[in-house]
Amino acid sequence: MKQQNKYPARHFIMIPFEDENFLTSYEDLCSKLKSENPENFNPELLQKASKLHISCLIFDLKEDPIKVNKVCEIMKELQDEIKNLSEGGITYKFGGYGVFDSYQKARVIYSKMEEDSSYTKMEKIIDLIIKKLIKEGIIDENNLNDLHVVKTGSNEDPFYKIEMHLTLLNTTFLNKVLKKQKKKPIKNFDATKINECISGEKLADCPLKKIDFCVLREDKNTGKYEVVESFDLA
Repeated sequence: MKQQNKYPARHFIMIPFEDENFLTSYEDLCSKLKSENPENFNPELLQKASKLHISCLIFDLKEDPIKVNKVCEIMKELQDEIKNLSEGGITYKFGGYGVFDSYQKARVIYSKMEEDSSYTKMEKIIDLIIKKLIKEGIIDENNLNDLHVVKTGSNEDPFYKIEMHLTLLNTTFLNKVLKKQKKKPIKNFDATKINECISGEKLADCPLKKIDFCVLREDKNTGKYEVVESFDLA
């Protein structure tokens, strides 16, 4: 308990990937990597299929129940607007792979979302949520850089954007295992050969159905992130 109080869990708003066809295509990608075992690949780099998601916003609520409840109320208030923006549904379509930093010093390998009409709808929904969270004092506009949010447009008519990405491999996942093994963590890895291995593999389309407000820790019963409350996306 003392450790939990010292390091309170962070919360985030995210969109889970739960379509069976998509998950099968991801498992096929994982199997290919494990089978071919390209240079610098470690299976512990892989995201669990049960946790695949696009993060909209990560923030530190200090596990304050008043703030947590306020975020739930805000998301409920936005439901009608979100459904209007997602009219016709939202579907993730594969837009290729990418890395943070460079392939020679990668921390994360992610899947891009094709910049189509669904992508535009997602951008508008994320902007709507961020605007409301700022207005209600849940996040501070002065801290947007720390939250990986970019403000575009004018001060009178701002538009808030994030870099939408679906994390597939991450040094953070491997480092958790290395820590338990009392081994030195890695800062990055050369992902050149890994990228060559997966470059021809296309992930399946994935209908996106809901937005989850979660705690950034695993629910041991489900293997997924701990959900505070779910809201309809479409």
